[in-house]
Amino acid sequence: MSTGPVRKRRLAVTLALLIVPLIAMLVVAWRVDKSLPDMTSVATQDAVEERELLPTNVTPTHYDLLLAPNLEALTYTGEVRIKVHINEETSEIVLHSNELELLKAALIIGDEAPLQASRIELKKEDETAHLHFEQPLAAGSNATLFVSFHGVLNDLMVGFYRSKYKDAQGAEKFMATTQFEPTDARRAFPCWDEPMQKATFGVTLRVSEGLTALSNMDVAETTNSGDGLKEVRFNITPVMSTYLLAFVVGELEYIEAHTSGKHNGRAIPCRVYTTPGKSAQGQFALDVAVQVLEYFADVFGIAYALPKLDQIAIGDFEAGAMENWGLVTYREVALLVDAASTSSRARQQVAYVVSHELAHQWFGNLVTMEWWSELWLNEGFATWVGTLAVDHVFPEYHIWTQFLVDDLQRALALDALRSSHPIQVPVRRSAEISQIFDAISYSKGGSAIRMLSSYIGLDSFFRGVRAYLQKHKYANASTQDLWRALSDASGVDVNEFMAIWTRTIGYPILTVEELPGGTQIQVRQNRYLSAGAVSDDEDQVLWWVPLRVATPGSDAQRTTDVLTTRNATVDVPVGTAKWYKLNQDTVGIYRVKYPPGAVANLATAIAAGELEVNDRIGIIADAAALASSGHSNTSDFLTLLRAYRNETELVVWQEISLRLDVLQSVWADEADVIDKIRALTQSLFSPLAKRLGWDAAAGEDSLNSRLRALAIRYAGCSGDSAVVAETKRRFAAFFDGDRSVFNTDTLRAAFVVAVRTGGREEFAKVQEYYLDAANPVDQQLAALSSMGFTTDPELLDELFEFALSDRVRNQDVHQAIMAVNTYGPSRARLWQWYRDNYALLATRYRASMSYMGILVRLSVAEFTGAARADEVEAFFAALNTSKFQRVIDQSLEKIRSNTRWLEKDHADVAAWLASNAY
Repeated sequence: MSTGPVRKRRLAVTLALLIVPLIAMLVVAWRVDKSLPDMTSVATQDAVEERELLPTNVTPTHYDLLLAPNLEALTYTGEVRIKVHINEETSEIVLHSNELELLKAALIIGDEAPLQASRIELKKEDETAHLHFEQPLAAGSNATLFVSFHGVLNDLMVGFYRSKYKDAQGAEKFMATTQFEPTDARRAFPCWDEPMQKATFGVTLRVSEGLTALSNMDVAETTNSGDGLKEVRFNITPVMSTYLLAFVVGELEYIEAHTSGKHNGRAIPCRVYTTPGKSAQGQFALDVAVQVLEYFADVFGIAYALPKLDQIAIGDFEAGAMENWGLVTYREVALLVDAASTSSRARQQVAYVVSHELAHQWFGNLVTMEWWSELWLNEGFATWVGTLAVDHVFPEYHIWTQFLVDDLQRALALDALRSSHPIQVPVRRSAEISQIFDAISYSKGGSAIRMLSSYIGLDSFFRGVRAYLQKHKYANASTQDLWRALSDASGVDVNEFMAIWTRTIGYPILTVEELPGGTQIQVRQNRYLSAGAVSDDEDQVLWWVPLRVATPGSDAQRTTDVLTTRNATVDVPVGTAKWYKLNQDTVGIYRVKYPPGAVANLATAIAAGELEVNDRIGIIADAAALASSGHSNTSDFLTLLRAYRNETELVVWQEISLRLDVLQSVWADEADVIDKIRALTQSLFSPLAKRLGWDAAAGEDSLNSRLRALAIRYAGCSGDSAVVAETKRRFAAFFDGDRSVFNTDTLRAAFVVAVRTGGREEFAKVQEYYLDAANPVDQQLAALSSMGFTTDPELLDELFEFALSDRVRNQDVHQAIMAVNTYGPSRARLWQWYRDNYALLATRYRASMSYMGILVRLSVAEFTGAARADEVEAFFAALNTSKFQRVIDQSLEKIRSNTRWLEKDHADVAAWLASNAY
């Protein structure tokens, strides 16, 4: 999947970055069971892990599934015939079933009369059905298991569920769709719902004549069933896991194109489906798909395996997107682009999400992880190669630079917590799986692939990937299988050093000491924690760290310099070089602490424009992180910021804005300092806003347009009176009908500034814009997110009520409240709202309790103060939070770490601001 607010969260967090850069640092949390083993130890995990799996006495090989959804009653009936092999003599068959009514079960062996199940026992806690037979089933026999069942098209956005939309006349209607990853195929039909239990699937959908029915494969035949119904039978799928099966029924329209066939050996028909009236907005995603399908066939060396590729936009959708083989489902905002009105950032995000999901057609679908502890094989790789594909199709996006903020820094932020987890994390039972769909599996996994591929070279890397896919296609594989293939291709023992990165929590900080003589440095590695202090027990791991030392004019990246011990001496011309930098291009997963003189030299080089953009990002990110953890003073970070005053690159300014957001958040309740921090922010962004102005120059690229919007937002929210006045003037003109006053990027910035500095009138107009379905979905969500910037307690209470109303989709509640915590005085009110509505929220999100974790993080993680941490801890202690406990632990850890930071550096920051006349 791709990142939505619950699963595959990368999309939702990135969308948050559009409006609230602070939220990009708040990595979406995932489910965790309190009974999980303690994973705060950095010791390498055992190769063998306990797993609660179905019995293996009976295994499936093929499913014939018939479903008949009723979009008026919002129910469905179903029959499934499963070809099974009896591996061991048994009188009981156990398979998965969740919230289904099983009507009848029987087993057919050869020509014998059907053997009826004497008893159907449902175990809710285990999500299993136990089918009991009066006589034993002989080992070695093949049979067909028949089960008839009844289900509800639920409103939980998992399993086989309903999604609402409005037709051209404004009437509310429903479509039926699916979301099965990780363990919700069992909500749609009885099955062996585990990745290794692969089988083929024949799907038939009985639907009303006027509806479109879709599934993974192309249509084999359509027959008339009478009573205004038709049966659509699809061709049989390749061998695949249950979580990749999909079907959709509804009033749909589509646009179509074909790939070139250059690398696939044939032209692949590709379609984008939407509800009526929106298909034209699928053109951009369709154009991306036809190019990326050929690109992946080329780099993977294997043609796309299915006869067609459909993509469909779903109104109610829990994830960002889902890679169902041949039928990829998306949130509307992740697939649809209005050519005239969609922002450039949202357009780029659509390109990325499409590329990410199509990467899964090979990495995840063709070759599937053997168990959920290997999830990163799917998601980390798709994160990396999806970015590679976007860079191939749209080099003007400079997406690898964006990767540093969207992925690397996000991963580093989460992995600096004791409550993080390894990339490869033991998963014992299905209830624990969703916890690992987070920035570690996605972003740290992708960053690890980036680091590895840069070390062994892309040619060797893809030779290994092609061998891995070829060997394991239509089967399951493990991380070890990938390492073996890459080792064979590169001649390097990849497992020797990558196992450390995937099987341990955390990453190092490298401390640099300049040795006498001016020709060498000593580098020492220790574990980095955002809390600062690291115990001896926590500091046992010695990582494999490519140093990548750069000096002015250095050409080849020195990949031979790798730190594998606690300390090492490295030849660097400290005495003669104007500057030196470790981690050239910010590829490695680590922080660097330099001596003060080296930092000063780097600052001079930054101001003089001598360092590349990726290095400028890495330096300021490290400085900010080291300040918050206590490895340096916050005043050192603030001093370094001066070197960036003439910065021109969007992504560097994004990183700066994120770091200033964090600073303002931690100091939010410090009345003597917070206004001065805002003044500092204004001093940085106001000149940028003035230079760029409001209106785009002819031929301006999208990155400059986004930089303008960023400057306007930060200058306006920090109190630039000229920016605020111009925002108000244009805002009024916009709602009077002059839509030309904002472009697609400045619109969202203006909404934020208008709501933050305005009152009821601005709040109401932005709300009105959100509710207008004629507006592009990304701009609607921008408006919804902007409403949270209000500082008026009365409007805030109205927003809370609005967020839980039927005018906000369940998947978007977090969008409504995500900005509230950016204003210190509003935090207590937000936390009270969460507590007051906990029971309602827990019921609403009972099938996706990780969403509760998202709301926890938004509601409490920005607090400071020991008393607040204790209050939060006490509230949740009395509740069953097993499915999102890790995000609670992470939020508490963050509160306490930030409290220590504030206590340590309050005087330091105040003194620096005073001495610099803020």
